[in-house]
Amino acid sequence: MKTSFSSKKQGELSSALGAIRDWIASIFFAAMAAAFIRWMVIGLYVIPSASMEPTLLTGDFVLVSKLHYGARTPATPLQIPITHQTIPFTKIPSYLDWIQLPQYRLPGLSKIKRNDIIVFNTPIGHAPPDLTDYWIKRCIALPGDLLQIKQKQLYVNGALADPADRPQYRYFMKTKRHLTAAFFEKNGIRNPLPSTVPGCEGYIIYTTPEKVQQLNTILPAYIQSLAPIEDKVGNLASSLYPCHPTLGWTKDNFGPLQVPTKGAVVPINRQNILLYRPIIERFEGKKNIRFTQTECWIDGQQIASYTFCKNYYFAMGDNRDQSHDSRFIGFIPEDYIVGKAVMVLLSSNRSHSFFSGIRWNRLFHFVN
Repeated sequence: MKTSFSSKKQGELSSALGAIRDWIASIFFAAMAAAFIRWMVIGLYVIPSASMEPTLLTGDFVLVSKLHYGARTPATPLQIPITHQTIPFTKIPSYLDWIQLPQYRLPGLSKIKRNDIIVFNTPIGHAPPDLTDYWIKRCIALPGDLLQIKQKQLYVNGALADPADRPQYRYFMKTKRHLTAAFFEKNGIRNPLPSTVPGCEGYIIYTTPEKVQQLNTILPAYIQSLAPIEDKVGNLASSLYPCHPTLGWTKDNFGPLQVPTKGAVVPINRQNILLYRPIIERFEGKKNIRFTQTECWIDGQQIASYTFCKNYYFAMGDNRDQSHDSRFIGFIPEDYIVGKAVMVLLSSNRSHSFFSGIRWNRLFHFVN
């Protein structure tokens, strides 16, 4: 009887250990499958700010296709699957940077197109290139394009680039009376900022030129004036790219600036060193490079011109006056681009609880 009881216990223990082993194996393979899908096919990203309004709203859960441009091979292989920079709910790094591999892009369904909404690893920060923060913006200029912003208006290759209903700008709305939250909600204006400066009572709002035309129809009843707020030329922003007083650029009057393309040759002079030195030093893979204000040396040899090794892109938020984008961080190398935003899967207003704040009209909303 004792032997039979002991055998029964051993059988139960073996069965329990087998179940635990199967459970661990199932979790492992599920994690590997999820990591493969996330790397190769599609990812889910949450919009954290208003920089892409009115196209994307804070709290949108956006599906991003890796198939369109082709998935990138990992640069940091020593990483816990389905994590980014840290282990969830901790500040412990989820990766080791002991090994850094060159990145390659698998064949994709299409090339990056002008006006695509792209997700990319921001080219700033101290993490490995494939583990810096994810940003989402609109690609407004391709390699080789010439871009310029004049009084907030974007021009690409000399042509006006934006339709009136897409970009959103900052305006000052001087009002005749206090306006209720219902007024702004009815007119599709989010988060108006009241101004109490004597003689300038009103609101700072972010909206589109198309919406401004609609608001102008109700000027006599509620509004005295509605005008854009523009940065003054010569009012240099220290965070602008590239920051130099001789350029005199602002976020509203920027360029002209040529986007580098692979194989393009630029002469080495004071102007081009101002414009392109940051990306040549950081992203072109040159180990022994030195600049002065007017000259460049590579491997001890002075060069008269430079040939770019990579393609670069220029991206901006649709909410032009409330977006930290390529006007501040510079060009985006092609190998930093993760994928194309294709659909809002779910959306929830963060000022409410998750379920009460669900925006039902944005479920399965295609991005354009």
